Amino acid sequence: MRSPNDMSVAPAGATGGVQQMDDALELLLQRLWQRAKELKYVLLFVVAATILLGVAFTLLQTPEYQASSRIEISRLDAGSTGEDDLRLDMQMRDRQYYETQYQLLQSRFLAERVVEAENFAQDPVFREAFDIEESNLSPRALAGRVSSTITVAPVENSQLVDIVSVTPSPEISARIANAWAEQFLEANYEKRFGDTQLARDRLENQLAELRVALEESEAELAAYAAENEIVVLNSSATETGGQQAGQETLSTSQLSALNQALIAASLRRIETRSALDAERSTAEADSAASLRSRRAEAQAQLANLRTSLGPANPRVQALEAEIESLERSISSEGGVMNSARQAAYESALREESELRERFNAARGRYLAEQNLGTEYGILRREVDTNRELYDALLQRYTQLGVGEAGSNNMTLIERAAPPGSPSGPSLTRNLLIAIILATLLSLAIVYLADFFDRSLRHISQIRQQLGLQVLGAIPRAQTDDMVEELMDPKSQLTEAYGSTRTSMLSVMPSDARKIIMLTSTRPAEGKTISSLALARSLQRVGKRVVLLDLDMRRAGLSRLLGVTAKVKGLSDLLGGSVTQPNIMHLEAHGIDFIPSGSMPSDSGDLIARGGLKSLVAELEQQYDFVIIDSPPVLGLADAVEIGHLAGGVIYVMQANETSVYAIRNALARLRQPGVDIIGALVTRVDHRNDEYGYGTEYGYGYSYESSEA
Repeated sequence: MRSPNDMSVAPAGATGGVQQMDDALELLLQRLWQRAKELKYVLLFVVAATILLGVAFTLLQTPEYQASSRIEISRLDAGSTGEDDLRLDMQMRDRQYYETQYQLLQSRFLAERVVEAENFAQDPVFREAFDIEESNLSPRALAGRVSSTITVAPVENSQLVDIVSVTPSPEISARIANAWAEQFLEANYEKRFGDTQLARDRLENQLAELRVALEESEAELAAYAAENEIVVLNSSATETGGQQAGQETLSTSQLSALNQALIAASLRRIETRSALDAERSTAEADSAASLRSRRAEAQAQLANLRTSLGPANPRVQALEAEIESLERSISSEGGVMNSARQAAYESALREESELRERFNAARGRYLAEQNLGTEYGILRREVDTNRELYDALLQRYTQLGVGEAGSNNMTLIERAAPPGSPSGPSLTRNLLIAIILATLLSLAIVYLADFFDRSLRHISQIRQQLGLQVLGAIPRAQTDDMVEELMDPKSQLTEAYGSTRTSMLSVMPSDARKIIMLTSTRPAEGKTISSLALARSLQRVGKRVVLLDLDMRRAGLSRLLGVTAKVKGLSDLLGGSVTQPNIMHLEAHGIDFIPSGSMPSDSGDLIARGGLKSLVAELEQQYDFVIIDSPPVLGLADAVEIGHLAGGVIYVMQANETSVYAIRNALARLRQPGVDIIGALVTRVDHRNDEYGYGTEYGYGYSYESSEA
């Protein structure tokens, strides 16, 4: 007995894994090609339908017009970082810079600028070109629609970039392409020099606000001064820590003038008084010295007399009268001499008194005004602060106005012009796409059809996927009566089974048991007719052959040979109803035959009993070959039981029908208990298998010519 591993015959010429892969690929391609030939009408329909759809799609499409503008993007020189600045780094920075610009050219931000600049939201030509309803004119939707028409195409090995716009309108295409380029250049310029402009804009706003604040504060100050009768004659503001140093109002001016006049009057009064006192001293020294001396003496005597005599004494009274007379004399003498000086002094005194009264009145008004001046000063400082801020911002604004001005590093090279003819749709391109799609769809159909149909198509499948040696390939019969065709020794069917016999005898060891079982995966795969044909072929080379119909459930071989179920057979022998096998000699075929007999209810149990084993052993002694027509494998245990008794099993499989998966499962059931499978027999090979190898390796087209030929 050979192990199941010995049954696998490697493909001829295989030298290793690479050769196996090549064979598998060749097999796959051959199988797909054959499948395509089988589906040729379906594939032709798919190709024709796809092409017609491409033509219809082209004719139904709205014509499109392409316009393009061209700009130049110059790399900004950021300066070298030193001698270690490598060329690779420069190239990388250049690549990053240009990639950034290309992405910016495709940004939604730019699309929104174009929509706003061209006022597409209110443009009836634009709405008509894109068939946009007015209610759907949202800025985001418009920007997306415009952006979808743009293609950025950098010109290879240059700094040029083409901005291509494709729309249903030639005018709109040109407008979008030009506006896209212009807005990109403008945005780039704003990005480079936008800080100065932004500062000017902000200063303009601040200047406007400060101008209003200054006007309001000045108006409030003027209203407050008018309401409180504050008249400013002169004001000076020196900046010391940001505070106002001084200001002059009418009250301040009057108070200052009165103060100066009062000081002058006081000086004149003092001068006249001094002059008066000086004159008085001189007069007393020259003319009234004796009178004052006499008065002093009289006053001394009067003091003594009052002490000694008392005030009522006549002498005392007389002396008092004398002193009084002397006083009058002294006074009369000084008054005559100082009358002019006295008049000057009194005049100066009156002037000082009047000026002091006026000064006190002015000071009162000034002090009253000081309470109002606090609020006035606050308002005044607010006015001055606003004016200083306004002057500073105005100076800064003027400086920015004459500041730096730069040039754009991007240039509009070529403006887009409205195209004269549509650029699409292209019938040639759409047909090419349709052909490609049809090809891909056809390949998918072929592959899926082959994927879901895993039937046997190529002899290499049996070798590679099942591990079996192919003993023969039987062509599909030319007539419905296969037995009659087998009777013709020149028929292709007879020749095919003869070749199978030769292959079988060559692979069987000389010491192997000559008990051959034929089985299949499922019914109607040709194992019954193959059993008869193989037995006939062995008989033709002089072998004594007995044929057993052990497919007792169907009894196909018995019916094929015209033996009814009433004839006793194997089921009756194994069941014990008869003791001797009913061996029938088929004269037309030259072989002996044991029919299946009556249909039993438990054929599996009958086969499992020991009677079949002894029968086969006995027949093996009488015949050169015992050929057994066995039941199919799947779903039944009969084939496995019979396989243990056989010297070899020929596995019959129908081409183009039986699934490889089903065959593999059936073989696994046989191999698991150690059944020896010597090879495979493929039946009903037709034109579909010619290019798969059956017709090449097992061709039976060589015919017998007539004697006349």
